[in-house]
Amino acid sequence: MATEKIKSFNNYEKHVVGNINSWKIRTLAHGAKVTEDIDNFLIVELGVNAEGQRTASPLSAVTKKGYLIASPERRYMDENLDEFYNGEGEMARIIYLDEGLRFETSAFSGEAVNGKSAHFDPATKKFIVHDGDHEDYAQAIDKFLVVGSEDDVDYRFDVPVIRLEKLPFEPIVTTP
Repeated sequence: MATEKIKSFNNYEKHVVGNINSWKIRTLAHGAKVTEDIDNFLIVELGVNAEGQRTASPLSAVTKKGYLIASPERRYMDENLDEFYNGEGEMARIIYLDEGLRFETSAFSGEAVNGKSAHFDPATKKFIVHDGDHEDYAQAIDKFLVVGSEDDVDYRFDVPVIRLEKLPFEPIVTTP
């Protein structure tokens, strides 16, 4: 048997935290309805449901265009930022991944060193930090540059975070 207290206890300090660092951002008008529980500061893909509502689902492949889910947190007494997530069926704020967009996220793996490359891995739901030689990086539509290590920004959330900047889109050219 499950209870809300047990669910809350099992998810304690497991949700992703982050912050938007860009002054100007473009958001999807009216947001999108979340198809399953999704943490903030992850990459999602958009769709449309049977009622014609825009939907947001976890990114399914690096070859698909992604968007940042980053809904404003509505905190109540004694709630920490790492207790927040976008619940299934809720409307969420969706941010376009425009060139130069900067944000922080605690969903990353690898060594957070300024100047390294990163891309979002749909399997682990984390940004993988690497030297640009990861096997999925060449096919990834959305690529990022590490511009802030956890030493620069971890004081805000009490968990390690990384600051990323969206790189310009580079079309993948294939020769026949």
